[in-house]
Amino acid sequence: MTWFVNYRLDSSVSIADRGLTYGDGVFETIRVIPNTIFQLDDHLSRLYRGLIRLGMPLSDKQKSELVAFLYSTSSTLINEESVVKIIVTRGEGGRGYLPPEKAIHSVIIGILPAPNYQMQQDKGVSLSVSPIPVSNNRFLSGIKHLNRLENVMAKRFLVAPDFEAIMLNEGDELVECIQSNLFWFKKGVIYTPSLEKSGVQGTYRKAIIENQTHYSVQIGHFFLSDIISADEVFITNSLMGVVPVINITTRTGKQSFPIGVHTRKLQISMQAKDPHGVH
Repeated sequence: MTWFVNYRLDSSVSIADRGLTYGDGVFETIRVIPNTIFQLDDHLSRLYRGLIRLGMPLSDKQKSELVAFLYSTSSTLINEESVVKIIVTRGEGGRGYLPPEKAIHSVIIGILPAPNYQMQQDKGVSLSVSPIPVSNNRFLSGIKHLNRLENVMAKRFLVAPDFEAIMLNEGDELVECIQSNLFWFKKGVIYTPSLEKSGVQGTYRKAIIENQTHYSVQIGHFFLSDIISADEVFITNSLMGVVPVINITTRTGKQSFPIGVHTRKLQISMQAKDPHGVH
């Protein structure tokens, strides 16, 4: 791993940084190969949107500096498929929870090895249902803020052979999985949960919703019974692409699903938009 803090090679931040003390910031994880940064506009849009929501927007100059560094990094430091993680915090200052009037941002960028999801894409994965509920908070919904304790706790409860776990809100509505968004096919229609109250609006989720020519997409409030009765189920994020789901285990038993023609067709169509393939 290689880390930069405020665009200098470094692996440490101040113990008074608000990202550490309060989770006061946002982050992105982006798939990168030499000279190519995938879905950069969507990732940056979500990053900027999150910073605005938290009341610490980047200036145009700061945005330009960040983009220039990312492109420079992709062409000079990356020689294989990698993950670039961007963390932006409010930096130091303020008193207690009250933030400083003007943020002095900490911009932390890491270059990490990319995980390989080829086996999961080909063979499918099993899901369970997490006992950890997702909190409803429309002020934080959609963005990738640094307060991820619900996901950390959910990951602790995840056991093999399950690859992921479905997370419900306190009303038992479907939200997402621990680190991916949730979709299913029913009679040729794609369904996915609304994220207006909680959850992360994934960039790959956005791409699927906005680039459909073969399927209509329904976004709404759904329950476990809706996905259990699906024809095909799949999960997505910007690193794993489209991954079929072959089993979902609930308290009442296990439901199996085929890796169907619609999921395979979607995998192919999304890969066609990505000349280097989706991994």
